Amino acid sequence: MQTPSTVFIKIADYDLSALPETCRDPNAPGFADTLIRHVADEYAADGMFANVSIEQDTLIIAEDPEAKAKCDEGLDALQRGVYAKGKAIFETLLSEHPNNAIVLYNLGMVYSDEGNLGKAIELLSTLIRLKPDYAHGWVALAVAYMRNNQIIEADQAAQKAVQLAPNDQYALRTAGYIASKLNEPEAAALLENAVRAAPNDPIALLALAENLMVTHKDEAIKKRVSALLTQVIDVAPGSKAAERAEEILRNLAYDKFRQTGSLNPQAIEYCLHALWTFQGMSPQEVAGVAMETAALGQGGLDVNNPNKTYQLRAVPGNYTGLQVVCFMYVALEQVAPGQDIGFDLKAEYEEALRIHNASKP
Repeated sequence: MQTPSTVFIKIADYDLSALPETCRDPNAPGFADTLIRHVADEYAADGMFANVSIEQDTLIIAEDPEAKAKCDEGLDALQRGVYAKGKAIFETLLSEHPNNAIVLYNLGMVYSDEGNLGKAIELLSTLIRLKPDYAHGWVALAVAYMRNNQIIEADQAAQKAVQLAPNDQYALRTAGYIASKLNEPEAAALLENAVRAAPNDPIALLALAENLMVTHKDEAIKKRVSALLTQVIDVAPGSKAAERAEEILRNLAYDKFRQTGSLNPQAIEYCLHALWTFQGMSPQEVAGVAMETAALGQGGLDVNNPNKTYQLRAVPGNYTGLQVVCFMYVALEQVAPGQDIGFDLKAEYEEALRIHNASKP
């Protein structure tokens, strides 16, 4: 009985030119099997699961509801982060539908994320061979090549993705990131376009910031880099991209802080103020200051702008970014010595401690 997902095509109306020349005649040996495989592969390249058969002079193409349901279940598992289940489902589907685009794409990306890069490249290469106009397939292949340290192949795959989808955020950011690694001059333009295509994409924002930081040294660009990094932290708090943005911001702040190459007198003063403040506090209270300032620091502190202040509850008042960092450093030295806060104040702290000890009666 015909269902809405069943298609009937007269063989006489079907274009047989893509079949091997020896199998184009309906009376040729192996014609039926060759045509069935060809049609099934055509549907598979579009991500469809089809059961193909021939009755008399008619092709019958029916959707495989069981395979479709398993595919949907696998996609749902991957979207929910249940990767082991999703992987197992797609591995089963691959054995039954080795040329299905959805199976090849998703299982290829799972293998890529797991570090099984040889297998990922194999599946994704099969995908783009079957579906050469699939931009996201080229993007996934580029990422797998990049992870496998095949940077030239990665660059070529990413460029192909941009040719196919010049406004796609994933194609643009991947191509821009790889171009940056190769120091290609078009990297910045690709990443600028990626940010325009997706203004709140933390990966594109971070990649653009890192590119500008390397290729430009003027103050205006440095301000834009800081703004981009701050945006990464705002749109994706707690992510790996945000952690990297925080690290770069700390390094930028520290580089400016250390421009003179000598002890920073303001930092010595602020560390000394913290030592006197903590002198009348219990260890638990000092630990509270350490926790509050560390939490504040996660959002990025502008240590070079005396006009920007931050509010603290543990030691009530408004403080500059450098003051907050000094409170954090001194507090941690008292409750958990040796902690790395990503901002080296050891010399200033030791000088403040010397002055503080010499001032005691």
